Amino acid sequence: MSPKSRELSDRGLAWDQEYGEIRAYTTSYRGDIDRGVRFLLGYLATHRETIDGPIVDCGCGIGRNAIPLAQEGHQVIGLEHSAVALHLLQERLGEGALAGTLTTQQHDLNEPLPIEDDFAAAVLDITAVDNLVDAELRRGYGREVGRILMPGGVVIVVTFARNDGYYGPWLKSSPWREEGVVEDPNTGIRNKLFTANELDAVFAPPLVREVGSTLVFIDDAAGVTWTRRFLMHIYRNQGYSVPDD
Repeated sequence: MSPKSRELSDRGLAWDQEYGEIRAYTTSYRGDIDRGVRFLLGYLATHRETIDGPIVDCGCGIGRNAIPLAQEGHQVIGLEHSAVALHLLQERLGEGALAGTLTTQQHDLNEPLPIEDDFAAAVLDITAVDNLVDAELRRGYGREVGRILMPGGVVIVVTFARNDGYYGPWLKSSPWREEGVVEDPNTGIRNKLFTANELDAVFAPPLVREVGSTLVFIDDAAGVTWTRRFLMHIYRNQGYSVPDD
């Protein structure tokens, strides 16, 4: 196994343990829809828009966003690399009725997305891009998101800011400080912490940032209450082609 393959395998194991045993993050077990997804739906409503087409949920976890969106009638494709998370998603779904459809696939976002060109009306990235700690693979993911998004489609990205109350303090002593990467000592999971410009560099072009803000809220992580700071950006596909490197 190559060092890169071993690293990806170890990361997958760390997330399986987080979902199944450690549960340090509320997103590992919380069932309510994410505030970023609620913001996207409200933003579109104020502009008299709806999500008129399939939704791809990148890093869908236990389905906290995918399940309620499917229940509301949307076609949702959930991508998740943790087999434990997908098992928990199916347990949560059970025999529940869906007005739309929900399909899931085990997939590592470091790899090309298993979705057709111009397929999605919306893409959800709720603390998913931060798991891509390799800059080249992260940029490739941004191009893939642009590829699968139909013209006029939107992406909501919610991810960790550099000054997040939970992750930020570890950055000073991180061996990957210059890259803005930290390793959580509670879980062994590495995450990229972003500035707004760094996040834009992942997705634009081909996408254009339409909204950019910082979410500040109180939440739990590893059994302690923290002041969290997340970047929340909405990007739109305005019809640009994906550039070749």
